[in-house]
Amino acid sequence: MAVHIPAEIEDQLDAFAHRTGESKDDLVRDALLGYLEDRQDALIAAERLKHVGGRTSLEEIGRKYGLAD
Repeated sequence: MAVHIPAEIEDQLDAFAHRTGESKDDLVRDALLGYLEDRQDALIAAERLKHVGGRTSLEEIGRKYGLAD
């Protein structure tokens, strides 16, 4: 797979790789994995929200467990 990266982003990537001693490939791979994990988490959360029954407020939880003032 080949991806076109704008020159200014590539310059930032080069500089960061140089500062950290990591390869550009490793930095891009880690960034992509983090992005995909975040997106997957967001999709899971959105799906769960579609199927949520009734919701309970923080105040109701406090009353139920004797935590209310």
